[in-house]
Amino acid sequence: MQSALDRNTLDRLIAVGRKQGHLTTEDLRTGLPVESMSAEEIALIVAHLEETGVPVELEDRLIFPEPNPRPVPPGGAQIIPFPAERSVRARSLTKPAPLKVAPPSFEPLPSELQPKSGTHWIAAVVGLFVFALLVCLGVALSI
Repeated sequence: MQSALDRNTLDRLIAVGRKQGHLTTEDLRTGLPVESMSAEEIALIVAHLEETGVPVELEDRLIFPEPNPRPVPPGGAQIIPFPAERSVRARSLTKPAPLKVAPPSFEPLPSELQPKSGTHWIAAVVGLFVFALLVCLGVALSI
């Protein structure tokens, strides 16, 4: 807190707050130099007042001041060109290299190693039959 803010000032604010039941922004303005204080200093004082049991009804703009709008330059935005080698025009003037067809990444299996056309269906049916047998066996043993 500021050195100009002594204990007597805080005690007077606490006494006014207890008498009224709360403190308002106007009460703080009459007792404190609010306009010359930062938002952090005001927040510390409000926290101290509320710790003593005095509720404070504070306007948000004291803690969250409106940011100062930045002045707009008189000429508007300045456009800065890219260097010639990076510009879109320079890229569009260069001819792209033609696409090359990539060689196949694998060799197909020789015909004697390739599975026969119906082999996988036979394996699937046999697998289902074995599964059904196991389910029936499990049900029969659990009874």
